Amino acid sequence: MSKNYETVSRAIVDALGGLENTEAVTHCMTRLRFVVKDKTQVDNPTLKAISGVMGVVNTETQCQVIIGNNVAKAYQEVLKLGPAGAAGTLPDAKRKITLKSIGAGILDALIGAMSPLIPAIIGGSMVKLLAMILDMFGLFEKGSSTLVILNVIGDGAFFFLPIMVAASAALKFKTNMSLAIAIAGVLVHPNFIDLMAKAAQGQVVELAFIPVTAVKYTYTVIPALCMTWILSYIEKGIDRITPAVTKNFLKPMLIVLVSAPIAIVIIGPLGIWIGSGISSIV
Repeated sequence: MSKNYETVSRAIVDALGGLENTEAVTHCMTRLRFVVKDKTQVDNPTLKAISGVMGVVNTETQCQVIIGNNVAKAYQEVLKLGPAGAAGTLPDAKRKITLKSIGAGILDALIGAMSPLIPAIIGGSMVKLLAMILDMFGLFEKGSSTLVILNVIGDGAFFFLPIMVAASAALKFKTNMSLAIAIAGVLVHPNFIDLMAKAAQGQVVELAFIPVTAVKYTYTVIPALCMTWILSYIEKGIDRITPAVTKNFLKPMLIVLVSAPIAIVIIGPLGIWIGSGISSIV
């Protein structure tokens, strides 16, 4: 791609109908993802002809401009163009509910939440690979502290993946990030992990007389993603019913007290089953 990211980004926005036709923009590993107000104003031939644009993909909800590995630099230049380009996360587009739109919405949520996490996942994977190679060549003794620490470094992104997903999804679903992280943190808390291990061995674990399903949440994506989506609605609902004078302390307390049990009893197990089902199908 041309090194003049400012010129290229401006040309892309112009071909999309200008800032006034751009509702929001985000990016994944290789693509700028635009939500445009009027698709008839998008000049696809001009867009595809721009130097540095590798392709254009139009979906029901987005106009995706393929840039390549330097997409982050182009994205930053788009944000500098003005408020319309600085919307950041994609808004909830009003459209008919169909199987196609539901599927597109789910895929958009997964991509939007997971794309920012890819560098950490790749970094952790490569460190684990390095530890494996060092172990294979016998450069360190089996179980040495160096290998253990390297594996811990590599595992960090995966072990705490629910927390990372919650933080990223909070931006995607426009909800409070700290509350999303706090609720996801419950699922990977050492005491909760210990309880789940006991439940897996047959010990009865209950929350206010409601049985809790034995589930391991580390290394998972779907439970935290689903819970953060639901949190966005819980937060709005509780915001409506809490008096203004108590919002600073009562609102977050109620959100956590409502959301965390839902995550533990319903959404967490359901998310694991959905994830397992997707894995089996694939």
